[in-house]
Amino acid sequence: MVLAMEYVAPVLLGILAGAVGFVPMFFALRLSRANATSSVVRDAALYGLGGVGVSLLIVVELIVCALVARPLVLPFGVSELLALIVVTALYVVASNKTRNRVGREKERLGE
Repeated sequence: MVLAMEYVAPVLLGILAGAVGFVPMFFALRLSRANATSSVVRDAALYGLGGVGVSLLIVVELIVCALVARPLVLPFGVSELLALIVVTALYVVASNKTRNRVGREKERLGE
């Protein structure tokens, strides 16, 4: 039981770090959808920039964890990556539901 309690803090911090790691991708997605007229190159550049930002943030967080508490890097890193995946999936599902609802409303109104 003592061993399991040792991993609670790194897992919780990893979940928080994973959620914070989604922020660059969130802004990249928002910027790419800001204009109705968009180009493929600009969208790809923004997605790439968001991906680089997420990767850089995750690597920096893992390095800090390795310097502070090396034995706890694995639970921190796994929970961080899982949280990032879950937050990204939840965002995509929520935005698709919103987009579908708006599309159905426009259809219903005949726009």
